[in-house]
Amino acid sequence: MIADWYFDFVSPFAFLQSEQLGTLPQKVSVRYRPVLFAAILEANGQRGPAEIPAKRAFTYRFCLWQAKRLGIPMRFPPEHPFNPLPLLRLAIACDSTAAAVQAIFRFVWRDGRLPDLPKCWG
Repeated sequence: MIADWYFDFVSPFAFLQSEQLGTLPQKVSVRYRPVLFAAILEANGQRGPAEIPAKRAFTYRFCLWQAKRLGIPMRFPPEHPFNPLPLLRLAIACDSTAAAVQAIFRFVWRDGRLPDLPKCWG
């Protein structure tokens, strides 16, 4: 069975999901589908949760609580929301393999880093 999983690296919820994909039954094969969440929101006339102060605060607290509850190390990057387009392009250039997607998610959400910030490379 093939399951398509649509994700954007800007989403802390997608990170938490990515860390749990390994618990799916072996008969389920995941096909990774990068999408630009902002484009989906814009097409539907919506703003993202991080753009609405009350939702932003709730989202941050809830995601950190969920991560702790699930035993998933999590650290928000220094900027959020951030432009995920370079990361999405990188995933596509790597054929959106499970290993590449996981490495990118962990770079951002476990290590709390962004590739366009100088301190990431020092």
